[in-house]
Amino acid sequence: MACNTPVPDGPVCPGEGCYISEAEGQGSMFGLLVAFTLAGALAVPLMKRMAERIGAGGSDFWYTARNSQSWWSVALSICATSAGAWLLYTPGEAAYNAGWWGVLGYPVAMFLGPLVMCVLAGKFREQMPNSANVTDWVGQRFGRVAQAYVTVVLLYYMFIYLVSQLKTMGDMTAKFYGKAPEWGIVPVALFTMSYTMIGGLPASLMTDWIQAVAILIFVIIIGITLFTEVSFTSRDWQEVSHGKDAGWDAFASLCFSVFGAEVFNLAFWQRIYAARDEKQLRIGFLVGAGLVSFITFIFGLSGLLLKANDLRQTRECEGTAIAVPAFTFFEVLDMPDTSGFTRLLVFLLAVCTIASCADSFQTAITSVISTEVQRWQLSTTKATMLGQALVVIVNVPAMLFAIHAANDVNESYTGLAVKLTDLFGMADVFTITLVVPVFAGLWDFVTTNGCLAGMFSGVLYVVIWGWVEFGTFVAGFSNLTLMCFGVEDVEPKGYSPYACGPWYSWRGAMLFTTIPLVTFAVTYTVSWMERVYTTATKIYEKIESRELEVKQPGEVAVTL
Repeated sequence: MACNTPVPDGPVCPGEGCYISEAEGQGSMFGLLVAFTLAGALAVPLMKRMAERIGAGGSDFWYTARNSQSWWSVALSICATSAGAWLLYTPGEAAYNAGWWGVLGYPVAMFLGPLVMCVLAGKFREQMPNSANVTDWVGQRFGRVAQAYVTVVLLYYMFIYLVSQLKTMGDMTAKFYGKAPEWGIVPVALFTMSYTMIGGLPASLMTDWIQAVAILIFVIIIGITLFTEVSFTSRDWQEVSHGKDAGWDAFASLCFSVFGAEVFNLAFWQRIYAARDEKQLRIGFLVGAGLVSFITFIFGLSGLLLKANDLRQTRECEGTAIAVPAFTFFEVLDMPDTSGFTRLLVFLLAVCTIASCADSFQTAITSVISTEVQRWQLSTTKATMLGQALVVIVNVPAMLFAIHAANDVNESYTGLAVKLTDLFGMADVFTITLVVPVFAGLWDFVTTNGCLAGMFSGVLYVVIWGWVEFGTFVAGFSNLTLMCFGVEDVEPKGYSPYACGPWYSWRGAMLFTTIPLVTFAVTYTVSWMERVYTTATKIYEKIESRELEVKQPGEVAVTL
């Protein structure tokens, strides 16, 4: 049955149509940010005593909190660092587009990165105990060129992640109480920047404890509320939960792309070296990853339930249909039985997830210079000031970019207000090309040239794919963004509903599952060729030296 009844114009936001009042929104946001700032400031004397107890240096501890954190601190920090504002969008979108495959794929993908890191972390700590993150280790193992390339890729990943968190805060202020995005972006950027500048990584860790606990409480309360309010028939549930080919593709894409990104999350790498010892590290990473996977599953299941509820509403001409799958979770705000308190909790959850990621990424970006600071032998004051300057240098452009993106809105949905998240596809492509070449370096066989060739072969493979598929060289480079930028009129293929993007386009699953195979083959082939060449050269030189030692008739023996 078609719903032909016109929908009357209701109150709008700002005004009576807002989910919460401006006073509630501004008061709760600034209240949380002040609490986080005070916690970050209190971390300074606490962590200073801890540093003195373990004999750690002042500036190094500001950057790394080296060998100081118990498993529960690591676990809560991993949880808070991972649980960003993406939780409000992508698990529900995955459930909407991929059914149960999407609901399960995201939690599995979020667990894989920390799982692999806790297994291999002991080797990294053993091979370079004074490191701060993976870029330092790459420099020691493969040289400055490889280190520079990996650093650029990971800084891009961290920067885009930070921008997206700040931009989402702007979206929340506009959505919940009708203020311009700047009213959310600027306070979060400045408050988190202030306490990370004061306390460095120790301040971020202490705020993570509060943020993780708050996030878990908010998610459980909101989840229970949502589960009790949705209403649908068994037919609706069967419709949304049955398996589909696009769902399996999404599962594979999620597992590979999210794993590649999370395993190179610089904030995670800081926690590897902040853990007191290897046992505390492994327990902390496993518990933290388990918490994040649990939260992700709750959001994914909520998306599935809300889609089923939406089918019933559409059939009964009730409410408004879900127009954008990424906004599925926000359907809970418009359900008739949702209270003002629940809407406020959703807003508080958004503030906590955004702040927890923002401060973690600010300190994570500073970690790329921590080893260089040690090498330069700067005083504690100068070394700390350099880190604080880097926080400002990174945060101010991220804040301005986020403001521009939040206001870049148009009717065709091609502005950065919508397309910013597509830049994650590019970050996912580049990080998955690093996995095999970099981690293979934990063992002796892989050479520097093998690592470099492996990393660049993954990028070249993606470019060639796009060139062959669309027939132009420009399309090859557009494929580095999974065809979301650079080429217009890209059409969906096969059973996939999307033309571009890392998870739901038809090429996404094939690219993310084959890139590791390509980089593996090239990395080990080039390394084997170089090993063979080196061995052959040594044999030749040895034979040549023996020939020179042999006496020739009428000549004196030549000795090398």
